[in-house]
Amino acid sequence: MSLHIQFLIEQPQEILDRLYMQNGPCCAGCDWWLHYNSLVGECRKSAPVPGSQRMAMLGMSGTSLAPEAGHIMTPREHHCGDFKDEFDWDTIPVNYLRRIGRQHKRTTP
Repeated sequence: MSLHIQFLIEQPQEILDRLYMQNGPCCAGCDWWLHYNSLVGECRKSAPVPGSQRMAMLGMSGTSLAPEAGHIMTPREHHCGDFKDEFDWDTIPVNYLRRIGRQHKRTTP
C-alpha cells in the first residue's frame, strides 16, 4: 500500500480539517457532520430520512445494497445554511494547526 493511500485511510480528520481551512465553511468543518471517510459523511442536523433518500446528494441511486433509514449523506465540500463550527481550535497543538493551514491566534495571559 502506498504512503498516500495509507494516509487517506489513517488520517481522514486531518484531510478534512485541511479542506475546511482551504475552502471555508463546508461539511468537512461542520459540527453537525460525522465523516465516514475523508470524502463522505452524514449530517446529524437533519432528521432521519428513508434509506432511498440518504444518498441522493451524493448522486447515487439504485445501489446494490439498500441503505437503512438514517441521516442524509453529503460530500465533504457541500455547504448549506446550517453550518456550525463551535470547536475550540485553541485546544489543538500548534504544529497540527500549521499542518492544516490554520492561522494560529492563541492569546497568552
